Amino acid sequence: MNYKYSLILSTTFITMMYGVALPILFPIAAFTFANLLLMERVLITYWHSKPPMYDDKLNTQTLNLMRWAPVVLCFFGYWFLGQP
Repeated sequence: MNYKYSLILSTTFITMMYGVALPILFPIAAFTFANLLLMERVLITYWHSKPPMYDDKLNTQTLNLMRWAPVVLCFFGYWFLGQP
């Protein structure tokens, strides 16, 4: 589970940091998230008989970190667009 959250966080923050300079990152991130969702559904349906039990702490920490992604987009976007 923590590997999936690390993939989500790294994809989100890299896309937000460099997405204004490289707009192709937004469709790549969307494809990554769609692929992750599809594979997670398939794995839960056919591979795992019962999903592992985790508490709500990891999900809450990830959502708290994701709140900073738009701030990063604003700062890096302003910096990229301000360069000559």
